[in-house]
Amino acid sequence: MTELPDVWRPIALPHTEATATGIRFLGRPVEPPVAGPDLLARCDGTRALREFPPAERDRLRHSHRAGLLVLAPPPRPHAGEAPVVVSPHPDDAVLALGGLLATRGGRVLDVFSVETWTSTPYYAARPELTTRLLAAEELVACRVLGAEPELLGFLDAADRPEHAAGFLAPDPAAGHTGEPELFAALTARLAKELTGCAEVHVPLAVGGHVDHVLCREAVLALAARGALPGSRLVFYEDQPYSLFTSAEELSAALTPRLRAAGLDRLRPRLLPMDTMAGQAKQEALKAYRIQVRAGIRRRVARYERALAGPDVAAERVWS
Repeated sequence: MTELPDVWRPIALPHTEATATGIRFLGRPVEPPVAGPDLLARCDGTRALREFPPAERDRLRHSHRAGLLVLAPPPRPHAGEAPVVVSPHPDDAVLALGGLLATRGGRVLDVFSVETWTSTPYYAARPELTTRLLAAEELVACRVLGAEPELLGFLDAADRPEHAAGFLAPDPAAGHTGEPELFAALTARLAKELTGCAEVHVPLAVGGHVDHVLCREAVLALAARGALPGSRLVFYEDQPYSLFTSAEELSAALTPRLRAAGLDRLRPRLLPMDTMAGQAKQEALKAYRIQVRAGIRRRVARYERALAGPDVAAERVWS
């Protein structure tokens, strides 16, 4: 692991629990010499690593390698108006566009932000804690990137009875949603949030997760009725679904419906990341410990390098 510069700022992850016998992280005991609860409590992203005394700095470095905290780069100036990213869930915007957010800042609208799904038994047995921590992960990740998150509070598909048998749409290019009341409420909320926004990034819905489809369709409905005047729509590749499903095929299949909404055929565009943006994205992704595995982070990074070449990483959008 490459050591990040000591001008980066430590932020403790929310999964740490102090007990009478020590520290637990992700439900498991953590052995010294990692930072204790008092030191971790001071890691709120306001102080650079070099501002801590040497002994504490060493413990924080060890804690970073152990995964108990992440490091945020120094604030960087952003040119132009920041984008708005419609993120179906906490983590979707950062997985797909963390480099863009690190470079330009932006607002992240986390739509289905009330969720309990996890494959980790410790958290599966504690759904209320899981809901709280999934939201807290997003706040940390966005702080690393210098983005502004807003949790819209809709219920995740995995917790809605309509999707007890699964939450992948059989045809990701289809326009139907099957949940008319939810769709109407979502469209109304996004109309309020997106009015006047110059640049709106929307999930392409690669992979067909119904929540991603709902977000895409709500924005397309707004565009079709002229409710987003002056807004430029950019569609992003959903990660990690693009690792397994073709974004090219979905963009082509969407063409007739996009034209019906007054939009042109989608064309791919690469958004290269500089070194700091790439490192910041990886640090931000480390905040998602309940649903996003380390292997997924690595595969997303390889995919980004494959898009642009071995020495350059890039995210891909369709506009």
